[in-house]
Amino acid sequence: MDWVASALEGAATGVGTEALTNLLRTVATLSGVWNGLVLQTERGAPYVIAHAPHDPRVRLPDGALQADAPTRWLHADGYAWLIAPLPVPELFYVLRTTPDQQSRPEWRIAAQLATLLGQHERFHREMSALKRLSEQRLTALGTLYETAIASERGGLEHFLQLATRRAAQAMEAQACTLMLLDEATQTLSIAASYGLPDKLIAEARLPLGEGVAGQVALTGEPMLLGELDAEPSLRHLPRRAEISSSICVPLRNQENAVIGVLAIRRLKPAPAFTQEDLRLFVIFANQIANALENARLYQRLKQNVGQLTTLVELTQLVTAVLDVDALLQTVARQIREKVGFARCAVFLSGETARVYQPRLIEGYRAEMFPPRGFRKGQGVIGMVAKLRLPLVVTDAQREVQPMRGFGRALGTNRYCALPIVVHGGCIGVVLADNHDEPFRPEQVELLSAFVNQAGIALENARLYREMERRYQEIQELAAFRNNILRSLSSGMFTVDEQGVITTWNRAAQRHLGFSARESVGRPYAEVLHAPLCPIAPEHCQQLCQAIAEVLHGASGRALYKTPVQARVLNFTVSPLITRGRQTQGAVVLFEDITEYLHLEARLHEMERLATVGQMTATIAHELRNPLTALRAAADMLVQEDALSDAQQLYMEIIHDESRRLAELADEFLEFAKPFQFVIHPTPLKPIVQRVLSVQEPYLKSAGVQARLECPDELIAPVDAARLEQALRNLIQNAVQAMPDGGTLTLRAYDAGDAIALAVHDTGAGVPEPMRERIFTPFYTTRTRGTGLGLSIVKKIVEGHNGRMTLECPPEGGSIFTLWLPKIQTNGS
Repeated sequence: MDWVASALEGAATGVGTEALTNLLRTVATLSGVWNGLVLQTERGAPYVIAHAPHDPRVRLPDGALQADAPTRWLHADGYAWLIAPLPVPELFYVLRTTPDQQSRPEWRIAAQLATLLGQHERFHREMSALKRLSEQRLTALGTLYETAIASERGGLEHFLQLATRRAAQAMEAQACTLMLLDEATQTLSIAASYGLPDKLIAEARLPLGEGVAGQVALTGEPMLLGELDAEPSLRHLPRRAEISSSICVPLRNQENAVIGVLAIRRLKPAPAFTQEDLRLFVIFANQIANALENARLYQRLKQNVGQLTTLVELTQLVTAVLDVDALLQTVARQIREKVGFARCAVFLSGETARVYQPRLIEGYRAEMFPPRGFRKGQGVIGMVAKLRLPLVVTDAQREVQPMRGFGRALGTNRYCALPIVVHGGCIGVVLADNHDEPFRPEQVELLSAFVNQAGIALENARLYREMERRYQEIQELAAFRNNILRSLSSGMFTVDEQGVITTWNRAAQRHLGFSARESVGRPYAEVLHAPLCPIAPEHCQQLCQAIAEVLHGASGRALYKTPVQARVLNFTVSPLITRGRQTQGAVVLFEDITEYLHLEARLHEMERLATVGQMTATIAHELRNPLTALRAAADMLVQEDALSDAQQLYMEIIHDESRRLAELADEFLEFAKPFQFVIHPTPLKPIVQRVLSVQEPYLKSAGVQARLECPDELIAPVDAARLEQALRNLIQNAVQAMPDGGTLTLRAYDAGDAIALAVHDTGAGVPEPMRERIFTPFYTTRTRGTGLGLSIVKKIVEGHNGRMTLECPPEGGSIFTLWLPKIQTNGS
């Protein structure tokens, strides 16, 4: 499944929707199936937002898109539809294929990969929305802040100084003070002033409820003061004769809580403040309070945006890594560098999710943790994993067990442990601390958000590793299948439901002459009916019909003993069945039975010869006994003197014929009994010369001239006596084939893979109809022959593990050649 690796590479080149679109194109290009991204609109009608290959005629089945349904298969319009809801709302991945291809594992892998990329797309959208919202809020607050400070630049301190100066100038006052409330100490301190000496500004600290400013901050009510005696609660304060009048108003935030006070005073002889001045000053104070609140919100938002930006950067880093070990290293590095913790450790669950082993340790020592990890519910790590809740310990010495003991083992009094939760299950725990230094709540918040994203990345890495493992298994299965196909001695090819050849092994190429490159992807009828196909047209038509019948539901077909050039093949066509018992094609097996037929014919010949031999032996045995008695009686009568000449002649005829019958019986017995061979490496030339010397008188009397062509060094593993017997029979046949004389040539030579010993006569040759039967026992064209001579020769040659052939050249004559095995280099 090379397309799976290509799909992963294509998906890695994009982000979000781009990666999903790359997946669609890759699946369509490499598998040829239609797949697309479909959006379920508000009206319920599906809308295809991306698909490949382009096919505007595709119509999804009614009711196919159900957001709450799992990934499933539907069958409609003759197709199998894979519907996979994606993590993006109302978005589905749809794949259309034929029902026979439904069981292919690639489709599930494509759906899982689309779901994984959908998770990336959803996360990408959420991050974009958060970032866009943050930017909008930041822009709005910045605009409000800029409006509040009247387009002045220089920051909050500059604005407060400007505000106090302008307030004093607007109210025609000689001094203005802005004091802020410290919630922790419940005291007021001067944040900005106009008209006050620096020494007084540095020393001014008022507890809540003391003085005019303390009373205003405590009660939240503004004060307009002319004479201190007019206010009973302030009569104890020292009088300052130079002050004509003063106003002190509270500064409130959006929750209406007092955050400080704003005060102005006039020095004599300036007139005292009026109620209208008070109302105007309250409005001015409210604007300053709003500006202060906006500034604080801006600072807080800026801090949140910084954390969010850091989180986005961290998430982008971890989601770009698919190797678990490399991902853990990245997570640990970012926890130290970006989040700001000095030490961290990551514990991950095993296959059963019952034990959490430390997979990465940074700053800690391995002996701080149990060697077998933490069981769920055991210790701090196991408790966090079981409850799936974060644990922040700021004073371990005051905690109960096991938090106190775990802090002692870590050597710190402050630490935090956060669960890694994915799909409702805890897959791991992150432990972090700053040695014994305190950490800020913002660090824990950022770490918690980062851990959630790291959990998704870890789950993705696990899915990717599982996908790689499955892909490797598929590759190994494909290689195993290819090895089987290559190793089969029988030819085999498969076709799909459309009749297109999908596999073609080497034996098929050897038998039919077409390579896999020339055959795969083409219709079987086109390949089998090709001009170069070695199968005869009528047999090819039968084979094509058998394949068509199997594709249309037949259980199986067979074609026996089909001639293919010089070979004979048996064809078997079987349906290719899926696990669902559906036919998705056909398998064609064909086996070369040529050698089997030869062996079968030879076996039949041997059985026939055995029967003939047994019958011959019986006949010869039955003949020999009366012939022996007949010959003995004839010999005794021949010796009698009382016989007349005619009787004497008849008795000699009886004697001669009985002797000839005895010789025939001996020949029958010789053919019938098994030959015993004593084979040794023997030079051939002396054997042939000895046979010619013995037969020389016979050859001269028949007018036959003998010639010998044999190298002196030619050696063959033979039984010399049996080979001489075979040569004598061949010479006698050759002389009988030349009644008017001729030339007899005995030629021995090395034929490469065998030693050839040929007997060539110049007679009339063997007629064509007789050549097939000439080696058959008892077959002869002569009136006084037994027909066993050539059969005995063939039996002798086969006893040497050799063979015998007959040739009749156009110029006449016959060549009987004995092909004898050579001595191998290992001496066998």
